Amino acid sequence: MRIIETVRSSGGLYTIPEAAKYARMPTATLTYWLYGDRVHTALRRAQIDTDEGRYLTFLEFAEALAIRDLRANHHVSLPKIRQAIDEAKTTYKIDYPFANKKHRTYLIGKDLHITVTDELDLVQISGKGRGQKQMRPCLEQFMRDLEFDEKDTASAYTAYRWTPRKGKKEIIIRMNPAYCFGEPVVVGTGYRARTLWKAAVAEGSEKKAAENYDVDVDSVIAASRYCVEIEKAA
Repeated sequence: MRIIETVRSSGGLYTIPEAAKYARMPTATLTYWLYGDRVHTALRRAQIDTDEGRYLTFLEFAEALAIRDLRANHHVSLPKIRQAIDEAKTTYKIDYPFANKKHRTYLIGKDLHITVTDELDLVQISGKGRGQKQMRPCLEQFMRDLEFDEKDTASAYTAYRWTPRKGKKEIIIRMNPAYCFGEPVVVGTGYRARTLWKAAVAEGSEKKAAENYDVDVDSVIAASRYCVEIEKAA
């Protein structure tokens, strides 16, 4: 029952393999972050109890994307990430520091900082200087592709962007937990990216698939490129 209630309240719900594929990371890595192992604890307690299955909500998925970025591009250690998540929740009552517009998270050196009350102030939430404030520097935010709702909580994620050629409109594939159960959808078509890709494979032609579904051929091409990419990353 809890899974059903979560789906109703948050929309998106993903299995571990699905989320890992969309995040372009190994399933084993995501499993370790969420559930730990015999030696290490999980980065945070999963919203869905394991006896009901291993699932991620959309917010947990958004957080996983940020952690992947911190690990792959900024080489922040898991202990520091775990410390930051715990500090944000325990001290500042912020459940998902990597998926909240009001409480944005920044990296200074190898330590994480978060905006708490004043937009100009940052509070350190990892490392020895936890709790110290400083002015916000000009830093690139982790999640440029997250969109937020009226509660400043992550509500959608742009999974893929592609501009066919000069002068043509950019094709966007978005994951919205309130639409198609959070699966990647080609914006402007109403179709899942996988649906258009499978149609192109079945027809042996992206043009024929576009005609059958009454969409622009570039939308089918973008869907195919995206799906092939995430299949390779799986």
